[in-house]
Amino acid sequence: MTTTFSYAPPTPFERDDIELVKMFLSQFKDEEGHSYTLKARPDVVERKEKAIEAIAVAENGRSLAIEHTFIQPFEGQVADNVPFLTVFEQFRTDSSLRTPNRFIDVLVPALVIPKGLDWKDVAKKAREWFIKEKDSFPADGEKEYTIPDVGFELKVTVQTFDLPETEGVLVTGRILPSGSPFDDVLRKALHQKVPKLVATSADKHILLLEDGGTAIGFAKIGKGLDENVGSLPELKKVDAVWTAHTMEWKSNGDALFFRVWPGWTGQRFWIKDERFAKPKSEQTA
Repeated sequence: MTTTFSYAPPTPFERDDIELVKMFLSQFKDEEGHSYTLKARPDVVERKEKAIEAIAVAENGRSLAIEHTFIQPFEGQVADNVPFLTVFEQFRTDSSLRTPNRFIDVLVPALVIPKGLDWKDVAKKAREWFIKEKDSFPADGEKEYTIPDVGFELKVTVQTFDLPETEGVLVTGRILPSGSPFDDVLRKALHQKVPKLVATSADKHILLLEDGGTAIGFAKIGKGLDENVGSLPELKKVDAVWTAHTMEWKSNGDALFFRVWPGWTGQRFWIKDERFAKPKSEQTA
């Protein structure tokens, strides 16, 4: 079960990465149920050295080191933006497609929509498919579907779970091309971030991967982390890896935090950042 929390801090907005860390800390609890408060910003103090974003401390004195990194967009994203948004942006902006109390993420392979087609017609058929099939989506998990009659093979992965006491959330994202592109992106991020994270003196260490919604699903991130343990032994010293799903953070205030490694625990929470939340009168009917 995912609970939505309102977030409206009185402090001025800082960099995106530290703001995400603050949001994460506002609801994160460790295995013993302890909450943590931000206490230090090593990256600000140690300007000439590579340093992590944050050190937080719990009431019992235990410390938590957090490092953030953004999963970079794939090569060819700019060219792919127009067909992808023409077909699938409607899923995010049309509130009539949402299912109350449900989070639905439709993941589309990057670069799959070809040139030379009527993309608006593809969008119409994608909408018809969604309305027809959404009741068949898994209650909590993911499933692959094929959107028919669009003139090419269009397979999508749907991830869903409960999001109680909400009007429902529907987002779309792109899956990186198969093979080495995602592997290279993740491997580079881990080799840059993990060594300095685990070298930081703290009782616990968490890596926060920000996914802007254009790259990958939660399960693929977890699998990719498993595959990198052999080449990066320091990864074993990381207590947990969480993702911050931020595709709608700046547009309407929604950010999802999901624990993806080690194992698949299903820990997650949704935060409504009131600094970016749109009044109901401005939301698409």
